[in-house]
Amino acid sequence: MLKTEFEIIENFFATSDLDFEQKGVDLGIGDDAALIRVPDGHNLSISTDILVEGRHFPIDAEADQIAKRALSVNLSDLAAMAAKPFCFTLGLVLPEPTEAWLSKFSAGLGEIARKFQIRLVGGDLSEGPMTIAIQVHGINPIGAALRRDGAKIGDQVFVTGSLGDGAIGLLCLEGKSHLDSSFQLASNPSRPCLDYFEKAYYQPTPRIDFSIHCRDYITSAIDISDGLRGDLQHMVKASGVGARLDVESIPVSEFAKRCLNLENLYKAALFGGDDYELCITVSKDRCAEFVAAAGQSKTKVTCIGEIVEGEGVELISLAQDAKPIDGESYRHFSDLQS
Repeated sequence: MLKTEFEIIENFFATSDLDFEQKGVDLGIGDDAALIRVPDGHNLSISTDILVEGRHFPIDAEADQIAKRALSVNLSDLAAMAAKPFCFTLGLVLPEPTEAWLSKFSAGLGEIARKFQIRLVGGDLSEGPMTIAIQVHGINPIGAALRRDGAKIGDQVFVTGSLGDGAIGLLCLEGKSHLDSSFQLASNPSRPCLDYFEKAYYQPTPRIDFSIHCRDYITSAIDISDGLRGDLQHMVKASGVGARLDVESIPVSEFAKRCLNLENLYKAALFGGDDYELCITVSKDRCAEFVAAAGQSKTKVTCIGEIVEGEGVELISLAQDAKPIDGESYRHFSDLQS
């Protein structure tokens, strides 16, 4: 029977998979604050995400799946900055801290932490509606961080991986999508499809190795958390430019093609969010080198458009029977008017 916050920390978070040795961490879990030494000539990149039960993951989700998703989506922000993962803190609010739940949660968290070599250095525990807040810290050589505001007219727009799988994953898990009621599965997914989309939702791949390996070719970057069109809109606004996207060029998975009609396929890719892939821009004269470098990092990249004069994101379709694709990217406060 767990009695105190300190017992929970000692039994489930001060473990070898989370509190391992990390160069630059002079003091981790166990005191009032961690002591961190940032290497000379480097910036510390910091990002925070909060996940609320029923809003950012299904109420009946398994504890290890919640943990993997919580840390992975935070790491995606470091990928967008081309930052090397360093350490993180965890804020955990639970209605009831059972040993079984905590054991699974810490195991899932440790799996991702070890994979990306990011050490847990502290945090806080409290009682209440289930909420997970993670703050990740990464390291960038000064002047080498990727940002949203570097896109130039003529740059080509690329994305990593496939888009739409996160939104389809939420459908498969019977979660509530922010897209309209017509966004439905076209058929009952097979077991392999369900397994694929569950993993896409709970274990997105932070593109850390790719962004660090390819950052010299990239002029701007953002991770796709709220939907391609909305996130690209943030990038072009920060850069003072516009963008033109070729809808048919947007990469989607073979599993997605089996489960959605064409309209919903591109609705998921453009507005669904939860993909945690990267949208990046590359100067036209460096595209060939960039694609080769991406291949070396074993990352699929696809050119889907171009940066243009103006503002906003224009969707172009060359299909003869193409219909306008309507939708909105995810909004964190759905009742607020823009």
